[in-house]
Amino acid sequence: MKCLFLLFASVFVVTGCKNNQPGTESVPYRNWESSSVNSHHIRIHYWRTGGTGKPVMIMAHGITDYGLVFASLAGRLEDDYDIIMYDARGHGFSSKPEGPYDLATHVEDLMGLIKALDIEHPILMGHSMGSGIVSLFGATYPDIPQAIILEDPALAGEIDYLTEAVLPEWKQRIEADRSMGKQKLIKEGKTKRHKGWSDFEYDHWAEAKLLVHANVVEVIVGKALANEDKIYPKISAPVLILKADAGRETREKHLKAASDLANGTIVHIDGATHQVRLDKPDETEHQIRRFLAGLNRDSHE
Repeated sequence: MKCLFLLFASVFVVTGCKNNQPGTESVPYRNWESSSVNSHHIRIHYWRTGGTGKPVMIMAHGITDYGLVFASLAGRLEDDYDIIMYDARGHGFSSKPEGPYDLATHVEDLMGLIKALDIEHPILMGHSMGSGIVSLFGATYPDIPQAIILEDPALAGEIDYLTEAVLPEWKQRIEADRSMGKQKLIKEGKTKRHKGWSDFEYDHWAEAKLLVHANVVEVIVGKALANEDKIYPKISAPVLILKADAGRETREKHLKAASDLANGTIVHIDGATHQVRLDKPDETEHQIRRFLAGLNRDSHE
């Protein structure tokens, strides 16, 4: 089960109003908007960097994460993009119903957010579970996304081991993490689960465990996160896939899976694990900017 919890590790922070700074790093979200909307019968909370006339980018986090998992990346991009980081149902400061938590429900939550904020043609980015959400969104509503960015989505059977049989143990682990307390979680993150991150990210990651509803893991029921062969052919928007490092044979499998996209690009980030943007922040920013700059060039040709 160890790989289960490594694959879907989380990153959280309690509020965008903190004045303390973990370690020596800045807090880029101190002045970001923190608000919520009614979406698909629940309350969805979000942070927004803002700015008039900028392209809107909506970021969907991974399972047991919340919006500010993207804080560092958003801080790098906010001069050029109006970034919205929302908490999926059951996560962060959004509503935490007992269910449902299936992927299609998450898609409708995202649609409700887009409608409530009156956004047209946003760029959608998702990590892990979030990549599943924005992929299915792009397949369900192909005319809405301007572009899609997927951070280490499950490809080529990578999460076939995530069956319903793992749910009881996974939920127990979530409850155990919550009872452990923040400081012990930070120590475990540094020594066992995610070595090499900054204090800023460990602080987020530990907060995550205190905020998530255990039932969110039910999103794996029906292998919804592993249906790229059915979803990708229905996506018409340009797609950038940022994959974790992998051997040659695995990379070839990923390339084959990505070939189902009508307009897709896949880039493997050397030295990165599942948390690509945290392991390799400079390369992640570079690849995103390169991809989006290409879209701008194409639109003017």
